[in-house]
Amino acid sequence: MRPVLCHLALAASLAFAGLQAAHAGERTYRWVDEKGRVHYSDVKSEKGQQVEVKPGSGVSETPKDSPATLAARQLDCQRKKDQVSVYNSSSKISETDNLGNTRTYSDEERQKLIDRAQQQAQTACSQPGADVPLPTNEQR
Repeated sequence: MRPVLCHLALAASLAFAGLQAAHAGERTYRWVDEKGRVHYSDVKSEKGQQVEVKPGSGVSETPKDSPATLAARQLDCQRKKDQVSVYNSSSKISETDNLGNTRTYSDEERQKLIDRAQQQAQTACSQPGADVPLPTNEQR
């Protein structure tokens, strides 16, 4: 079977199984394995958390972001803010490619680069948990 069809068949099977479990009054458990894959079962396991399955709507519980995910978002936000700061404080911006060729941005290109960096920072920092200050070395 093609990969897309396999995924569709699996999704349909899970949806059908979820509907049957909900109608039969059975409990459904959700857990994530070591490789980050999400599993559902009607058999309770050590890692499994009970979730409510509603017909036609899937799982009602949304997984919480892990501390690693939040830290990555905070770091990405801070890096983007730092890049904007560097661009704003530089009177000229130039870059060198892998062949050693240097290109200097014009004032108009520099401003476009700053605008794009600000937009990327705003997007990165608007993610849930991203715009929280990173702990300093003293706080760690």
